[in-house]
Amino acid sequence: MFEKRKAYFPLVLVFALISLLLFLFEGFLKSVNIDNRVVLVANCLLFLISIYNLIQHFKAMGNTNPHAMVRAVMGTTVLKLFVLGGAAFIYLYNAGENKNVNGLFSAMGLYILYTWLDVRIALKTKPSKNNGSN
Repeated sequence: MFEKRKAYFPLVLVFALISLLLFLFEGFLKSVNIDNRVVLVANCLLFLISIYNLIQHFKAMGNTNPHAMVRAVMGTTVLKLFVLGGAAFIYLYNAGENKNVNGLFSAMGLYILYTWLDVRIALKTKPSKNNGSN
């Protein structure tokens, strides 16, 4: 079984790497019309939601109902979609003419990356059928 502590490492690594790249390539991102602040906020939101997702996955693993894990993965994925969609809506509403569409598209790419990572970690953390004696 995938250790709980090791499950957080890929999320922390992806978050740190993306944040570092956003700061290092700030000038390049501005030249291609991507506001790194928009992408950084999306990265922070997605990281926090992904940590919450892992906590929910570990809770679902302890449940005797075999469908609890599927519900946890699907529910947290939908939660992530709604939170990021709501944040995008709030940003577009408040930004007015200064909105950065390229930054939003980058955030959508991060959403796909974090969702893939969440599902991958959830599949590795699923309990074995023979109660861990595998």
